[in-house]
Amino acid sequence: MSNSMRQNREKKLAQKAIKNAQSFDPRLRKKKVIMGIDPGAPKGDRTGRIPVPTSPAANIELRLFNHMNELQDTKSTQEKIAKKIAWLPEYLGYIEGCLAVSPSAQNTTLVTLMIWAVDAGEYALAIRIAEYALLNDMVMPEGYSRNIAEFVTEQCAEDFLNDSDLALAHAELIKRIIELGVGEQMVDQARAKIYRASGDALKEAQPHEALNAYKNALRLNSKVGCKKDIAALEKLLNLQTTGSSPDATVGSQADSLDASAADASVPASTDSNVSSDTSSSAE
Repeated sequence: MSNSMRQNREKKLAQKAIKNAQSFDPRLRKKKVIMGIDPGAPKGDRTGRIPVPTSPAANIELRLFNHMNELQDTKSTQEKIAKKIAWLPEYLGYIEGCLAVSPSAQNTTLVTLMIWAVDAGEYALAIRIAEYALLNDMVMPEGYSRNIAEFVTEQCAEDFLNDSDLALAHAELIKRIIELGVGEQMVDQARAKIYRASGDALKEAQPHEALNAYKNALRLNSKVGCKKDIAALEKLLNLQTTGSSPDATVGSQADSLDASAADASVPASTDSNVSSDTSSSAE
């Protein structure tokens, strides 16, 4: 869509908003304007009119307002996500402009776009906005019970836990998410999820780090679901420490038997690589 067409569309939408503002329809109270004006509130705007946006930021807010209304009319969650994926590129210039200026006051439009980024799977963008928002003491939009760090941590973690390949592809980003939550209020269950996701992402390439992540997850929530992963990694790391492997153990037993058969006066070796239990039990 060309700039002139978009501007014309937004002008018409603004005119429609003015018309709605002059209506006494009580349903308008349910449509809170991003710019902070409630068309149905007697004290929201004493003139009873919503001005036509004249600044780029106001145009963005109006565009987001209309997109939010369309999302409210969409029942399918998957369809909502598809729309956010399609719309998010329209706001990238605005987002970059906001992130370039600090300090900043509360910017609900920016935080809303952070939520969209998480839903759209644009995790790196969401984390950048979240880091900026926390640095500037921003809060979530009205209606959200979780704070910014908790929301981003838990939503991203759930996506990564549902797709191990996705977690593996975002191993470094998961570290940033964990750092994002340091010092922030968050329920233990949410923090446990991101630690478990970190374990899933690191267990092949960095088993020591993965084991620590899993143990942190289990410490925070005993039902997080990584006890078997801990046991498997502990067994693997113990075998690596002793320089042994299951196949090597079988071979050493065979060598001992051959030596015994060759010289009956020499007892079978008791210095076996087999141990009764090489892994500590999961809690």
